Amino acid sequence: MNKPVNASQVTVQLSAEDAADLQARVERGEFTSLDEGIAAELAELNYRRASDIVGGSEKLKALLDELEAEVIHPDECVDGATFMAEMLAELKARAEAAGE
Repeated sequence: MNKPVNASQVTVQLSAEDAADLQARVERGEFTSLDEGIAAELAELNYRRASDIVGGSEKLKALLDELEAEVIHPDECVDGATFMAEMLAELKARAEAAGE
């Protein structure tokens, strides 16, 4: 059974070699802290996994571009009450026309 992750603190276990490599990267200034380095590596892992799932980085970029283009802007939203009232009026008109 999987336990939910407590977002306040998570422990990550690395091999001694990976920990030393990450620490060296922090000391070179590539990351400001071990936490930042781990977060960056996890982000890169997630990107690679997503890329593998969709069939490559070009397809992932195209998918992300498509999703971004489909963002709904608040000024394009329909008022729900007005929409439902219009739909109800249309249904009533159809029922009357059908003799119901």
